[in-house]
Amino acid sequence: MIRHSYRILLVDDDMASLEVLGEVLTRAGYDAVSAETGYEALEIIREASIDLALLDFNLPDTTGAELFQQIKQFQPGVPGIIMSANTSQGVKFDVFDAGAYTFISKPIDLPQLLGCVSRALDLKQQPGPRYQGGGQRRSTGRDTQALQIKRLSIFRWIRIIRHK
Repeated sequence: MIRHSYRILLVDDDMASLEVLGEVLTRAGYDAVSAETGYEALEIIREASIDLALLDFNLPDTTGAELFQQIKQFQPGVPGIIMSANTSQGVKFDVFDAGAYTFISKPIDLPQLLGCVSRALDLKQQPGPRYQGGGQRRSTGRDTQALQIKRLSIFRWIRIIRHK
Protein backbone atom coordinates (compact mmCIF):
# COMPACT_ATOMS: atom_id res chain seq x y z
CA MET A 1 0.00 0.00 0.00
CA ILE A 2 1.34 3.44 -0.92
CA ARG A 3 1.07 5.96 1.90
CA HIS A 4 0.56 9.64 1.18
CA SER A 5 3.67 11.57 2.13
CA TYR A 6 2.41 14.64 3.92
CA ARG A 7 4.34 17.86 3.29
CA ILE A 8 5.13 19.74 6.49
CA LEU A 9 6.40 23.31 6.48
CA LEU A 10 8.88 23.71 9.32
CA VAL A 11 9.81 27.29 10.30
CA ASP A 12 12.41 28.12 12.97
CA ASP A 13 15.20 30.68 13.06
CA ASP A 14 17.47 28.21 14.91
CA MET A 15 19.26 26.19 12.22
CA ALA A 16 20.12 23.34 14.61
CA SER A 17 16.44 22.93 15.52
CA LEU A 18 15.49 22.96 11.83
CA GLU A 19 17.99 20.19 11.10
CA VAL A 20 16.88 18.01 14.00
CA LEU A 21 13.15 18.46 13.51
CA GLY A 22 13.51 18.01 9.75
CA GLU A 23 15.39 14.76 10.30
CA VAL A 24 12.87 13.47 12.86
CA LEU A 25 9.93 14.26 10.54
CA THR A 26 11.70 12.68 7.56
CA ARG A 27 12.44 9.51 9.52
CA ALA A 28 8.76 9.39 10.49
CA GLY A 29 7.84 9.37 6.79
CA TYR A 30 6.94 13.01 6.24
CA ASP A 31 8.24 15.40 3.59
CA ALA A 32 9.68 18.33 5.58
CA VAL A 33 10.44 21.67 3.93
CA SER A 34 12.25 24.27 6.03
CA ALA A 35 12.42 28.04 6.32
CA GLU A 36 14.21 30.33 8.77
CA THR A 37 11.93 33.36 8.41
CA GLY A 38 8.30 34.14 7.82
CA TYR A 39 9.19 35.63 4.45
CA GLU A 40 10.88 32.39 3.31
CA ALA A 41 7.89 30.38 4.56
CA LEU A 42 5.45 32.47 2.53
CA GLU A 43 7.62 32.03 -0.56
CA ILE A 44 7.45 28.26 -0.08
CA ILE A 45 3.67 28.12 0.25
CA ARG A 46 3.23 30.35 -2.79
CA GLU A 47 5.12 27.71 -4.80
CA ALA A 48 3.53 24.52 -3.45
CA SER A 49 0.83 23.28 -1.12
CA ILE A 50 1.55 22.02 2.37
CA ASP A 51 -0.40 19.73 4.67
CA LEU A 52 0.73 21.18 8.02
CA ALA A 53 2.64 24.20 9.33
CA LEU A 54 5.02 23.63 12.27
CA LEU A 55 6.15 27.08 13.38
CA ASP A 56 8.36 28.60 16.04
CA PHE A 57 6.60 31.47 17.80
CA ASN A 58 9.59 33.85 17.85
CA LEU A 59 10.84 34.51 14.33
CA PRO A 60 13.12 37.35 13.23
CA ASP A 61 10.49 39.01 11.02
CA THR A 62 7.15 38.00 12.61
CA THR A 63 5.55 35.72 15.17
CA GLY A 64 4.41 32.19 14.51
CA ALA A 65 0.82 33.25 15.20
CA GLU A 66 0.95 36.09 12.66
CA LEU A 67 2.66 33.85 10.11
CA PHE A 68 0.03 31.15 10.57
CA GLN A 69 -2.74 33.68 9.90
CA GLN A 70 -0.96 34.65 6.66
CA ILE A 71 -0.50 31.00 5.67
CA LYS A 72 -4.25 30.40 6.16
CA GLN A 73 -4.96 33.18 3.63
CA PHE A 74 -3.15 31.11 0.99
CA GLN A 75 -4.16 27.65 2.19
CA PRO A 76 -7.19 27.89 4.51
CA GLY A 77 -7.46 24.22 5.48
CA VAL A 78 -3.90 23.82 6.71
CA PRO A 79 -3.55 23.02 10.43
CA GLY A 80 -0.78 24.68 12.41
CA ILE A 81 1.32 23.72 15.40
CA ILE A 82 3.22 26.53 17.08
CA MET A 83 6.13 25.91 19.44
CA SER A 84 7.99 28.18 21.84
CA ALA A 85 10.10 28.20 24.99
CA ASN A 86 7.88 31.07 26.16
CA THR A 87 4.91 29.34 27.76
CA SER A 88 3.18 32.48 29.02
CA GLN A 89 -0.59 32.74 28.79
CA GLY A 90 -0.20 35.65 26.36
CA VAL A 91 1.73 33.53 23.88
CA LYS A 92 -0.72 30.65 24.20
CA PHE A 93 -3.64 33.03 23.72
CA ASP A 94 -2.05 34.38 20.51
CA VAL A 95 -1.42 30.83 19.26
CA PHE A 96 -5.00 29.65 19.73
CA ASP A 97 -6.47 32.99 18.66
CA ALA A 98 -4.64 32.50 15.35
CA GLY A 99 -6.46 29.17 14.96
CA ALA A 100 -3.52 26.83 15.56
CA TYR A 101 -4.22 23.17 16.30
CA THR A 102 -2.00 23.17 19.38
CA PHE A 103 0.96 24.70 21.19
CA ILE A 104 4.10 22.74 22.05
CA SER A 105 6.59 24.01 24.60
CA LYS A 106 10.33 23.88 24.05
CA PRO A 107 12.46 21.92 24.69
CA ILE A 108 10.45 19.65 22.47
CA ASP A 109 9.40 16.19 23.52
CA LEU A 110 9.84 14.42 20.17
CA PRO A 111 7.27 11.62 20.69
CA GLN A 112 4.74 14.26 21.78
CA LEU A 113 5.54 16.30 18.67
CA LEU A 114 5.05 13.34 16.34
CA GLY A 115 1.78 12.47 18.05
CA CYS A 116 0.52 16.03 17.62
CA VAL A 117 1.59 16.07 13.97
CA SER A 118 -0.22 12.79 13.34
CA ARG A 119 -3.42 13.92 15.06
CA ALA A 120 -3.41 17.31 13.31
CA LEU A 121 -3.07 15.61 9.92
CA ASP A 122 -5.85 13.17 10.79
CA LEU A 123 -8.15 16.03 11.79
CA LYS A 124 -7.30 18.02 8.67
CA GLN A 125 -9.84 15.95 6.75
CA GLN A 126 -12.56 16.42 9.39
CA PRO A 127 -14.72 19.53 9.87
CA GLY A 128 -14.63 21.40 13.15
CA PRO A 129 -12.05 23.17 15.31
CA ARG A 130 -8.43 22.89 14.27
CA TYR A 131 -6.89 23.16 17.71
CA GLN A 132 -6.42 20.83 20.57
CA GLY A 133 -7.42 23.28 23.28
CA GLY A 134 -6.83 22.06 26.82
CA GLY A 135 -4.59 19.16 25.95
CA GLN A 136 -7.21 16.71 24.76
CA ARG A 137 -5.70 13.52 23.39
CA ARG A 138 -7.04 11.23 20.69
CA SER A 139 -5.44 7.91 19.97
CA THR A 140 -4.62 7.15 16.33
CA GLY A 141 -2.89 4.37 14.50
CA ARG A 142 0.06 6.61 13.80
CA ASP A 143 0.75 7.07 17.52
CA THR A 144 2.89 3.94 17.25
CA GLN A 145 5.37 5.98 15.17
CA ALA A 146 5.87 8.25 18.16
CA LEU A 147 6.53 5.28 20.42
CA GLN A 148 9.31 4.07 18.13
CA ILE A 149 11.38 7.16 18.81
CA LYS A 150 13.27 7.15 22.07
CA ARG A 151 12.76 10.00 24.48
CA LEU A 152 15.84 12.01 23.65
CA SER A 153 16.35 15.68 24.22
CA ILE A 154 16.62 17.86 21.14
CA PHE A 155 20.27 18.52 22.03
CA ARG A 156 21.09 14.81 21.96
CA TRP A 157 19.39 14.53 18.55
CA ILE A 158 21.61 17.35 17.31
CA ARG A 159 24.70 15.40 18.38
CA ILE A 160 23.42 12.18 16.81
CA ILE A 161 22.63 13.82 13.46
CA ARG A 162 25.89 15.77 13.26
CA HIS A 163 27.93 12.60 13.88
CA LYS A 164 26.32 10.60 11.04
